[in-house]
Amino acid sequence: MIGQVVFGSTMTIIGASLSDIAEGLDTSNATLSWAVTAPFLGLAAGTTVFGTLGDLWGHRRMLIIGLAVFTVATAVCGLAWNPLSFIVFRALVGLGGAMMIPNGMAILMAAFPVNQRARAMGWFQFAAVGGPAVGLVTGGALVDALGWRAIFAVYTPITVVGLLVSVLVVRPTERGEPKPVDIAGALTLVSTVVLLMVALDRGASLGFDHPAALGLMALVPLAVGAFVGIERRKSHPMIPLEWFGRRNYAGPVVASATANAAYMGGFILAPQLLQERYGYTLTVATVFLVVRLVSYSISSPVGGQLTDTRGERWTASLGSVLVVLAMVAFAAGSLVDAVALVVLGLALAGGGLGVAGPAYQISVVGAVPMSSLGAATGMFQTLTSLGTAAGIQVLVLAVGEQATGSAFANAFWLGAAVAGVGVFGALAISSADSDSARQSSGLAGQRGQDLGGHDLGQL
Repeated sequence: MIGQVVFGSTMTIIGASLSDIAEGLDTSNATLSWAVTAPFLGLAAGTTVFGTLGDLWGHRRMLIIGLAVFTVATAVCGLAWNPLSFIVFRALVGLGGAMMIPNGMAILMAAFPVNQRARAMGWFQFAAVGGPAVGLVTGGALVDALGWRAIFAVYTPITVVGLLVSVLVVRPTERGEPKPVDIAGALTLVSTVVLLMVALDRGASLGFDHPAALGLMALVPLAVGAFVGIERRKSHPMIPLEWFGRRNYAGPVVASATANAAYMGGFILAPQLLQERYGYTLTVATVFLVVRLVSYSISSPVGGQLTDTRGERWTASLGSVLVVLAMVAFAAGSLVDAVALVVLGLALAGGGLGVAGPAYQISVVGAVPMSSLGAATGMFQTLTSLGTAAGIQVLVLAVGEQATGSAFANAFWLGAAVAGVGVFGALAISSADSDSARQSSGLAGQRGQDLGGHDLGQL
């Protein structure tokens, strides 16, 4: 949780302070925007691979290595001497996060009995989203008072605390059965993710009709086909393709990727809408975004409670519908002179993702063996990240250069359609399968308590 808070907080502060950092490193905002993209690139490319390695070599070991990389990378960001060094260090931050997140999630799920996992996930999400909210509120003042390098001077000691606590407190989890590492699958998956992320970035910068962007996009299906072909032939694949035939895995993957696509696309467009449509300054428009983060944080424990009492399908569907309604509110606020509709959209978007997030995660965890939690949550995070990146680019592209009320409305209607796909993904979750998995894990937990007075996570 400590690592997640720092990751989210620094991402928010750097995004808001990009101009100050660019000026300090004598470069342009366009060049330094890679410092915002690079961590997400490392995160998307590495979560599945490092989650799988955690299943094989131990989640605690990979978590501690990830926190160590994350701590060092955060520290050296404050020592960057030129734009390239800063971008490289930010990419290392993403790789550290890719080690932390799937293995931390696997440890979290194993540490709680089944009937407490949803609530634990809700509070974990509360902390993870609360960090960016704090960063958004305090980051500007910190940079104005002490300069942009102070960001890393303040947050590095916090990551050190997280690392020390993990070493001293976190217990080892049971490793999966020994099997060969799927190197070919890992390399192909990483190549596919990097290719798609770079293609989206180049398309946004050069236009998706540019030959470079078209060429990169044309290679993506080939890379996906190569990955699928390799995994089908492997006796021990990194990601068993049969998972995607399970409703309780494929459903939340689709729901999360599409809901986050609309959510983040709306998050990027909302301040632009407030500036272009309502005439607010960037500073004031950014303050409005706190509504979304606060709503997300507050609703996350509620989502955990609802998942526990009403089930994954019901809760995921509710959250996904709220994201659709958020896009509708944004579209209406683009056409009608009522800023309250934009604020409502921000609140609904944050509330929707906060409610649905624990349900998505719990459904994924219940659909796979405990020995594969790292790989399963890693792939879930990878596909969610890709959906997020694609959603941002598509919605920004839909607005175009006009930035009129109708252009914004068209983009948000598109976001509503994308989020609507997520509703169908949530509805695909089988409550019967969830209950069966819950009962099965509950029996395993009871057997563990009978054997040694410990719960399943402790075993």
